[in-house]
Amino acid sequence: MIGTRRRKKYHALFFLLATIVTLSSANIHGASLGRATKTINCIRGGDSYYESNPSYSSSSSTLGDLDEQGVYRRASASSTLQYSRHQRPPPITQAIRNYFVSLQQFSPTLFYGTGLSLFFFILWQFQSTSQAVGKILRNHFVCSRYNVLKKKRLHALVLSAFSHASLQHLAVNMYAYSTFGRSVKQTLANQGVALWPFVVSASIFGSLTFLAMDRGGGSCIGLSGVTLALLAFDSLVYPSKELRMIVSFVPIQLPAYYLFLGLVGISIAGIMGLVGGNVAHSTHLGGLAFGALFYEAFKRGYVRQLNYKCRKAYYAIR
Repeated sequence: MIGTRRRKKYHALFFLLATIVTLSSANIHGASLGRATKTINCIRGGDSYYESNPSYSSSSSTLGDLDEQGVYRRASASSTLQYSRHQRPPPITQAIRNYFVSLQQFSPTLFYGTGLSLFFFILWQFQSTSQAVGKILRNHFVCSRYNVLKKKRLHALVLSAFSHASLQHLAVNMYAYSTFGRSVKQTLANQGVALWPFVVSASIFGSLTFLAMDRGGGSCIGLSGVTLALLAFDSLVYPSKELRMIVSFVPIQLPAYYLFLGLVGISIAGIMGLVGGNVAHSTHLGGLAFGALFYEAFKRGYVRQLNYKCRKAYYAIR
């Protein structure tokens, strides 16, 4: 019994000594850490290298955000996912408004080009009911030898590009105009070049190509020349970019450069009469050629030099 008591005393004494040694080590380690922290603060500057947040929970495995009161709220992946799934989309009118607002902020050229195309499309729907509207559209918004060469309506070279009479034609061109226009706009902006000279020049080049190859009394309208010029330039800048499309309800995915070559071949075949349809293949070929030529000039720095000279002359006159 006595031996058992002595062993218990020895055990208690040993436990007390171990506790003292442990606490002493912790104090030494804390003092060393404090000195190291102080040294870091002296190097970095400031009183503390971190700012404590009483509402922060270190057990959170996900990031959160601050609420309106400035309190940190933990976010869980499940709640975020459920919110995104169950959130209602905005009304269609608000969604359309938000789209055009963001488009105007991103590129006024894409915004006004899309707006003009929609406006002229609406006017074309009244050509049969209003004789005055139909006459104005046919005289000023159609590219033809009669309007441009005989009547000297040179503005029709550009205005005809934003003229669409059918909904399918409008939808396809607006989708391509927005898709490739955004990419080309960013590429040109990296060199300080605006997008609108490209669009205007492409529309003129495509219209002139149509007039040069037209042997009869044909006419053309639509933004296809501009959109194909954007596609050609973008496919040469990013030849390996994967493009997806649906042809006769068949999904197709291929590199952009292959699509560019395919469109060139189809346009040439259409001009030779091997491909039918009510399509201005010469305008398409003109747009593709303009995009390729613009890419070569852009790659060699000619576009940037010309842009600099034009800006310098503009500010000198101003």
